[in-house]
Amino acid sequence: MGSQGMSSSSPFVVKRSQVVIVKPSKATPEVSLSLSTFDNDPYLETLAKTIYVYAPPSPNENVHDPASLFQQALSHALVDYYPLAGKLHRGSDDHRLELRCSPVEGVPFVRATADCTLSSLNYLEDMDADLYQLVPSDVAEPTGGYNPLALQITLFTCGGITLATALSHSLCDGFGASQFFKALTELAAGKTQPSIIPVWDRHCLTSNNLSINVGQVEDGQAPKLVDFGEACSSVATSPYTPTNDMVCEILNVTPEDISQLKEKVAGEVTTLEILAAHVWRSRCRALKLSPDGTSLFGMAVGIRRIVDPPLPEGYYGNAFVKANVAMKAGELNNSPLSHVVTLIKEAKRAALEKKYVLEQLRKIERTLKMNVACEGGNGAFMLLTDWRQLGLLDEVDFGYGGSLNIIPLVPKYLPDICIFLPRKHGGVRVLVTLPKPVMDNFKEHMISMK
Repeated sequence: MGSQGMSSSSPFVVKRSQVVIVKPSKATPEVSLSLSTFDNDPYLETLAKTIYVYAPPSPNENVHDPASLFQQALSHALVDYYPLAGKLHRGSDDHRLELRCSPVEGVPFVRATADCTLSSLNYLEDMDADLYQLVPSDVAEPTGGYNPLALQITLFTCGGITLATALSHSLCDGFGASQFFKALTELAAGKTQPSIIPVWDRHCLTSNNLSINVGQVEDGQAPKLVDFGEACSSVATSPYTPTNDMVCEILNVTPEDISQLKEKVAGEVTTLEILAAHVWRSRCRALKLSPDGTSLFGMAVGIRRIVDPPLPEGYYGNAFVKANVAMKAGELNNSPLSHVVTLIKEAKRAALEKKYVLEQLRKIERTLKMNVACEGGNGAFMLLTDWRQLGLLDEVDFGYGGSLNIIPLVPKYLPDICIFLPRKHGGVRVLVTLPKPVMDNFKEHMISMK
């Protein structure tokens, strides 16, 4: 198992041009769109920023102006994805999101240049704070709304590029974001329309239509959701938090590492289950969480296949529930992996029950009435999202071949977030954010799989 430490030893300078507002290439409707109950979850209201790294094109490829290529592709994509060119705002009375779409609106697009080669930066494998030069800056809107999407393309002296998106999690989950990015690259590659046509249909996952979409619910008690309020009231503490001295690293877990972990557990176990258990327990040990306090594990579980009727192909809104496990930190620290895996399996199974979906939506409705906002944690919680099945490595050749690196930028004030990323040669890339003094200890606990 290796790691990609995101600490900058080779500073670089990025020069941005003036922001251009890219509008749809054809007329689009002027309309106000409501969002699903899942989209309205205040804990999702953040701009997810992702950087895609591409090596220089081969000599026989004729790509002279990649910025213009993607600006034009974005304009074409916004014909079908016109909601992404709207303005998003949350109402002051009902605390619900509303998306205002107008033909005069567009997406901020930034052209930029960097004063070095990508290879001199190891294709961004070893960067941290400097990465924020490569993503679009947040722009406050005096009207109260904000752009749910912005793009930046940065050209390096070698001819390689980075393409960065800042996309509202309230409008797209991982599958939706991947679907949009694939459409963008398909249009850049010369297609006249994306292979998957986007579908809005956010009414499918609202509380009002829930009984229709989850089908007939059997009698009996709904699966119990982990009570976040109760968990927070007894949350475990760490001697290393709170702190502003946070670092983010990506650990490379090989197929051999995963096989060795699975040997510790009898019976069938997935890579997701065994690695999630190992990372959660390793974090607990490295942070030295107070044994009598609660540690919470949360994981996104997709529900696209369990709603009835199924969501239409092309639906790009949020369609997942959170499967949660709560344990006393002392119990987690001393438990064998097999026990932690069993609890995660049970949480996944419960999350796919129709009653669980019903209860999760009711909980979001209650949260909306409380008018809460997303805040960072102290490391006692671990919130996992798995990007390995999003098709991020299903490349579309627009002249640059495949991406060399994919980097999600997780704000350091959200250290609880952990992301499993695909790895081209098998295995998993694990992104974690921890206090700087804790990271080496965490990696030692991770290596203990051997």
